[in-house]
Amino acid sequence: MPENNTILFQQLFVGEQLYVIPEHSLQKEEIAVENSQIATPVEEKTIVKADTKVEEVKVLHFVPNHRIVILVDEYSEADQALLAKILTAVKLNLNQIDLVHLADLSQMNARTAFSQNLISHFITFGVALQKIKLEIPLNPYQTKEIKNIRFLFSHALSELQHDVEKKKALWKALQEMFL
Repeated sequence: MPENNTILFQQLFVGEQLYVIPEHSLQKEEIAVENSQIATPVEEKTIVKADTKVEEVKVLHFVPNHRIVILVDEYSEADQALLAKILTAVKLNLNQIDLVHLADLSQMNARTAFSQNLISHFITFGVALQKIKLEIPLNPYQTKEIKNIRFLFSHALSELQHDVEKKKALWKALQEMFL
């Protein structure tokens, strides 16, 4: 420490005990090593190295068009008719929701849509949320609200076709969720 700074410190801190910390100068090699160890985040793409081939994989983010998202695994014409009736009962239609297939969503990162509150209602028919890498345990026909998003798990639409008890339980949960 230069002497002129010592006199200044003595004037500023009269009566206080001062400690001198020895200066350690880093070698240029040490600085280069430290800078090379800093990890830089990679957005939108991940580099996968398999043997000698280097492959670039782009991460697709799920961005819904509507605030209500319905997730299904399988979907037939009969399922579509039932879903249309279910939505009509809660004053909605197929044009006001995003109907997403598990096969499509499993290839995308859905966390962005949830973390940015792009979704207000998320209903899954026969698909556990763990399949899309969301660790949210849901009980059938019980709504759960997390960070202003209402979640509902129901059995698959094909199971609901002829099961009156499951339809009643779904109706009760949908009333709680929408009406």
